Amino acid sequence: MEELMPFVQAMLRSGAIGNADRVASVHVGVKDEEPGRGARVIDIRMLGGFSLRVLPDRGLDIGEAWVDGVPVAWTSRVGESALGNVGDLQWLLNFGGGLLVTCGMQNVGPASEGHGLHGLFSNTPARDVSVARQVDETGVSVRVHGVIVEGDALEGWLECDRTITITCGRPSVRWTDRVTNRGPRTVPAPILYHINIGAPLWFPGADLRVPSTRVLPRDDASVALAESWDRAPVPSPEADEMVVEHVISGADAARVVTIDNPTVGLRVSVEWDARVLPRLHQWVHRRQGIYALGIEPANCSVRGRAWDREKGDLPVLHPGEERVTWVTLAATRLPAAPTSH
Repeated sequence: MEELMPFVQAMLRSGAIGNADRVASVHVGVKDEEPGRGARVIDIRMLGGFSLRVLPDRGLDIGEAWVDGVPVAWTSRVGESALGNVGDLQWLLNFGGGLLVTCGMQNVGPASEGHGLHGLFSNTPARDVSVARQVDETGVSVRVHGVIVEGDALEGWLECDRTITITCGRPSVRWTDRVTNRGPRTVPAPILYHINIGAPLWFPGADLRVPSTRVLPRDDASVALAESWDRAPVPSPEADEMVVEHVISGADAARVVTIDNPTVGLRVSVEWDARVLPRLHQWVHRRQGIYALGIEPANCSVRGRAWDREKGDLPVLHPGEERVTWVTLAATRLPAAPTSH
């Protein structure tokens, strides 16, 4: 896949591509069926890259994602539902999954200090949404931009300026968030990127690689995952979710984890800046009908803002302060797995 970049550049230089839709198709529309009727969608199809659906009405998160004909993202049985309320149950009722679900901007984890499960981000429509396609001799890229605001009329006001970039001929997608406190007071500002991977990429035979030195289970039900986190489990009719946190030592600014599936012949890597996202959580649900892997770079725990406040770990932003985070997903082909005869 990645070797297509020189080929794409040669086509562009030669004048063989008269319409960029042939290598980078963008369709902006509105869903006309349930679930999620009336929601805005941006469908992007890239030669030699990610093909995905961006969801402006879900905080400019990312739904379906495919690479070279292989579906990568996990989607729940709920699918692309309409917006929900802020309570715990309502968040789960419209948790459709997708490649990216952003948790925050004022709470991550269970309801805490008056803020619901995982906050409002993914239930907040983006403002000032725009799509720009750049075509030149170096290649073709698509940038989706929007602003997500969480605040009230009198006090808090957090603003996230998000840009998603997808490049033709290079199978990667990168989102960059600039979160600014526009309000008059210092406020908690936790954030977690819930990157959801499903079958066929995440299926028995797949391996997860994380450069962790310790693995900490969230609760008793997650102890088993702390001992088998690096391989996809067998689906089970009876299973509960499990969550662990990976402790990664070292001063490297960029952290990388990979999911390999030799049977599918695909590797997906997740890279992020550990200076602003120093924590990594892993969510696994092996129950039949769910079966998901979550890779979750974050600046906080998954236990809610009150827990982090008590531990002295609650991330905050002061008035006028901004924080820039980025995450890049990239895909490469693996040699085909040998077949038995």
